[in-house]
Amino acid sequence: MNSLKKRLKNRSLKSSSLLAFIVSFLIPSFLLILLLFLCYMRITVKTQEKEYKNTLNILSSHLVNHINSNSGLSLTYLFDPEVSNLYFFLNKKEYTQDLLSYTHYAQDFTSTLNNRMTLLGNSITGIGFIPYRNNCDKLFYLKKYNKLQIIDSYDYKQSRWYYELQSNNQTALFVPSETSIEENTISLIRTVKNIDKRQIVGYEILDISLDFIFESLKDISMSQYSGIFLESPKNELLFSTNNALAPVVQSLLNTETGANGPSGQYDLYSFKDSSFGFTFYYLSSRYDLYRSLRYATALVLLFYLGMIVMAAFIFGHTYRSLTRSITPVLTTMDKYHAGDSHIQCDTSQCNISEISAIAVNLNEMIEKINIHIDNEYKFKMEQKIAEYQTLQSEINPHFLHNILNLLIALNRLGDRTSLEQSIISLSRLFRYTCEHNFNSTIQQEFNFIQDYLFLQKTRFDERLDFQIFIEPGLEDFEIPKLLVQPLIENAIVHGLEPSDCNEIIQLSAFTTTSCNGDEFMVITVINSGLPYIENRSYKRVGLKNIEERLTIFSPNSFFIIRGGIDKPTKCTIMIPKEKLKEEKR
Repeated sequence: MNSLKKRLKNRSLKSSSLLAFIVSFLIPSFLLILLLFLCYMRITVKTQEKEYKNTLNILSSHLVNHINSNSGLSLTYLFDPEVSNLYFFLNKKEYTQDLLSYTHYAQDFTSTLNNRMTLLGNSITGIGFIPYRNNCDKLFYLKKYNKLQIIDSYDYKQSRWYYELQSNNQTALFVPSETSIEENTISLIRTVKNIDKRQIVGYEILDISLDFIFESLKDISMSQYSGIFLESPKNELLFSTNNALAPVVQSLLNTETGANGPSGQYDLYSFKDSSFGFTFYYLSSRYDLYRSLRYATALVLLFYLGMIVMAAFIFGHTYRSLTRSITPVLTTMDKYHAGDSHIQCDTSQCNISEISAIAVNLNEMIEKINIHIDNEYKFKMEQKIAEYQTLQSEINPHFLHNILNLLIALNRLGDRTSLEQSIISLSRLFRYTCEHNFNSTIQQEFNFIQDYLFLQKTRFDERLDFQIFIEPGLEDFEIPKLLVQPLIENAIVHGLEPSDCNEIIQLSAFTTTSCNGDEFMVITVINSGLPYIENRSYKRVGLKNIEERLTIFSPNSFFIIRGGIDKPTKCTIMIPKEKLKEEKR
């Protein structure tokens, strides 16, 4: 006893020492170092943010100057006769009608624009023209230092830029290039008009290279985890120094929060010019920031590593002893909660007496709960089976009364053939219901329903018709006995008897596969009688019994009813085939 008190006292002293160490040294030093580290990190982030925005501002200025010069060129050369003559010619008639004139205009056009594009260096990579009236299904494209090409079947009205041009009142716009095969190229698209007649001549496409941005970035150090991106006023990606990071930019723009990518978290900086509406983005990976802070981080980690080692040296043994004792208890509880009802805790691994006592009581509690669950389950199952067997042995008195009246009528009419067949069908019904089997096969169940429907058709004559289909191979598939009969009975009692209309009942059994690949046996009952109404009282008894029996037979089964005004009533029973095979094994 004294030894136990001494051990408890030692444990209490260790706890007090740990608390004093944490309160007097660990927490204050941690907060101080963390505060200094965060301040240093904030200053670094602000400095980088300023540098990034300055870079974007410079790139935006270069882009505006570059586009202004090229855009001005695209306006001035329109007044050149060598250019305008070709545009007016192509818009006026099909070029194949006067190939000689077309060749003459094309040569002058090619020579003039190649000279102009040469003067601009590598800025313009090509110029295209789409006539408005004639030749409107062709693109006449001049690639730099090449001849004028004709691209047939060019349906420009299906292009995105065409709708944007119409909605912007024919104002020039910038889009990603569809004509140039070179990367980092944008297209300036504007409408060409006859100034005198104020008529549209066609659409001009000017491909502008953005390679000058790479020249501007030569002196800027950028890691593989960061990148610069350019978007058009319509938020289309026009330029990227790292195409792999483009989805990260879109994610940041859509969520307005941090996004993950190939190297962790990212920060996005932007600058939008006021002249054309272009937006530059600088995507900075926090990995680069953390890499620049690695020395400070290493020093902090080294300091706290020493404290962790010291704390582990003092309290490691106690912690391991407690963990070894309580882990089996927690593991047992988790496995029992997950469904392993026969799990038992290994009390030999519990070195602490109090935890060992908990483990023993836990094992006893699991055994008592299992016994109680087994008894309750057996009682409920026996009760349900007894109820369903009682229902199976009964035939609806109303049905029996109607059939007996039918037999009397057939006898009076002298229709001995129908009378004999009806008596045989009725006897088979009685024999089937008197068999003390909880399950049956589809063939047996459908034979029973065929006899039942034969008697009902003899009674209603032409008002009732039925069709029965069984997919080959499903004849011996097991289902609960008398599972389908209540659906047939409901179809007649609630769909045929209250009305003066005819009714067709279709009974089918077939297999189907779900979108998850699970194979089901499906039974459908379709009747064309009075529509099914959701809130009728008969759903509460007969159909509820079907749902309960399906749940007992196969928990993963489905029972669905669909119908409505002017629609046939369709009842569907779905039983998984593979699940049923496993249960039989």
